[in-house]
Amino acid sequence: AIEKAQKKIESNNFGIRKNLLEYDQVMNEQREIIYEERRRVLDGESMRDTIYSMITEYVENMTDRFASTEADPEEWDIKGLDVNLHNVIPQLQLPSEKECQSMSQKELKHLLKERGVKAYENKEAEFPEEEMIRELERVVLLKTIDRKWMDHIDNMEQLRQGIFLRAYAQHDPVIEYKFEAMDMFEEMTESIKEDTIKHLFHVIPCLL
Repeated sequence: AIEKAQKKIESNNFGIRKNLLEYDQVMNEQREIIYEERRRVLDGESMRDTIYSMITEYVENMTDRFASTEADPEEWDIKGLDVNLHNVIPQLQLPSEKECQSMSQKELKHLLKERGVKAYENKEAEFPEEEMIRELERVVLLKTIDRKWMDHIDNMEQLRQGIFLRAYAQHDPVIEYKFEAMDMFEEMTESIKEDTIKHLFHVIPCLL
């Protein structure tokens, strides 16, 4: 009986260690992605292309959210789209609601991305020297990444502490953890993009 109990304990301990390693692996993979992005910034690379990609991706996401291809143009929430875009990119002006609804979603998305890019080109032109905006991009992006990553670490720890309760509902805690961790990481990266471009669009060069 003692021998059987010992084997059971050893088996349980092995399972716990295995699960912990899988949890750690998820976090390590996410850490590598974040640290690679930080290294690019710290090495002094130009973040201009990255910022432009963030702008177009944000505009695309907002358009998909408020003007879905699954809905008729008459059902699009153009006011909601305008409010959200204007909150992050104040210089981006939408066509009238009627004009928006007369376009295909692809046409609307293309137009808004063009206007978003043009708005940032105008913001760049406000700086007397190009390197000023390039350095600002690096500083803003690095601070945003670090702030969001620290919050993400705390959220992941809370997820890890509570994930074992999923076993009572006949769900594999490790699988549930991986899925939720992936969703949380994607949410964090989207938040990094939004906060970064919002800050850059709202900065006033003369106050730097």
